[in-house]
Amino acid sequence: MASYVLDTHACLYALQNPARLGKRSRLALAQVDAGRGEAWVPAAVVAEIVLLRERGRTTVGIPQLREAFGSTNWAFLPLDLEQLDVFGTLAAWLTRSICSLSLQRGAQARSS
Repeated sequence: MASYVLDTHACLYALQNPARLGKRSRLALAQVDAGRGEAWVPAAVVAEIVLLRERGRTTVGIPQLREAFGSTNWAFLPLDLEQLDVFGTLAAWLTRSICSLSLQRGAQARSS
């Protein structure tokens, strides 16, 4: 089964407007929807979505994420010390978070 770690844009686009996703991301999420893959949403992505909602930049929030986690092959990926250990070796903050999770899970990172 394929595993994917979603960044903030991929997560938001998948929930609001899948047509905005790139072709590879749409194909990956189609696998997830068909039960042939899993999509991980890191804690950092959820935190960013909460902040974006507070600023009025998205209508997606915790209720929509909970629904996705409960009805699809999407899963919440909490932050742990192993991820932070890898995080310290990478460059930009959010990119570091996504990449460290991908490396730890053996998953492919997906962006919009």
